[in-house]
Amino acid sequence: MELLINLINYIPDIFQYIFAFAILITVVVFVHEMGHYLVGKWCGIGVETFSIGMGKQIWGRYDKSGTLWRVALFPVGGYVKFKGDEDLSGKRDKSISIKQSDNFHSKSVWQKVATTAAGPVFNFILAIIIFASIFVYNGETVIEPLVGEVLENSAADKSGVEKGDLITNINGNEISSFNEIRSYIIENPEDNLEIIVLRNGSDVFLNVRPEIIIERDRFGSEYKVGRIGIMAEQDPSFYQIKEYNLFSGLLRGIQETFSLTSKILGYLGQLIIGRESVDQMGGPIKIIQVSGQVAEYGIIPLLGLIAAISVNLGVINLLPIPVLDGGHLLFYTYEIIFGKPINPKVQEYGMQIGVSLLIALMVFVTILDISRL
Repeated sequence: MELLINLINYIPDIFQYIFAFAILITVVVFVHEMGHYLVGKWCGIGVETFSIGMGKQIWGRYDKSGTLWRVALFPVGGYVKFKGDEDLSGKRDKSISIKQSDNFHSKSVWQKVATTAAGPVFNFILAIIIFASIFVYNGETVIEPLVGEVLENSAADKSGVEKGDLITNINGNEISSFNEIRSYIIENPEDNLEIIVLRNGSDVFLNVRPEIIIERDRFGSEYKVGRIGIMAEQDPSFYQIKEYNLFSGLLRGIQETFSLTSKILGYLGQLIIGRESVDQMGGPIKIIQVSGQVAEYGIIPLLGLIAAISVNLGVINLLPIPVLDGGHLLFYTYEIIFGKPINPKVQEYGMQIGVSLLIALMVFVTILDISRL
């Protein structure tokens, strides 16, 4: 009964947030599919359909090349259907001659690899452009890595960290801002920290074991984070706005995209070996929640979320699961190594397993989302 009441109370929020969610998903999916489309056309492959959304068509038109551009009812995905594909799984349509020059399956394996990989690559490019634009427009607040306060009986206090220490290195990583300290400790809660601080002009070496704390965000997700019990210096003179030009902003955008990609892969790896919880995962309902909440803070935070979702989509699509782009790339890798396509029956069974896994995952994360309401 309590769950039912929570669902009823949540209904108004869904309608408030649905617009932000639709914008976010449409942009990310459009860019992903445009990657497939543009590289496919560049390789001389015919495109039968370019769809944003799934399900019943609510708008569509044909261009001069015969491609159907359509918008479907459910904005939860999209696809590009190339000439020669029987369905969205990429299975060859035997009714279309493979000798036709614009048939996807008549192309070299490297052209198929390029076309398939283009979707995720375009997602990473979108994220880089967005992050770079934010840094160029807003700059970045940099806080000097100076310890302003040490909480009593905290991990830092017990390890000898003192107020006024300038943290210069953690586990071999050079530290240039307090944000880097915070990010490293939060993301590596179980790591023993070998910290170098500058104290009275000399380097001091300390070992700190973070306290592991379980935090819950506003959407009900639980996160395992590390805490050592230090605070940044509050004096404004230790804060500065770092400005970026187009070139430095682009480099910073690449760095941010790479960092986020590494975090996602790290989480997935830890999840597989059982060192991370599934509580951090989320499905459509959580994305709707986050989209609406972030949109309330303005266009810049929403753009940042679009970039983050774009990176997530790029990474997930590169996983070697049949049906996803990574699954197709796995099959093409086999073809490159052995000089022949993988057995169609093996590919078909792989696709069936992949579809089953994705459906099961979607059901699981949806149930997880509902349980948090």
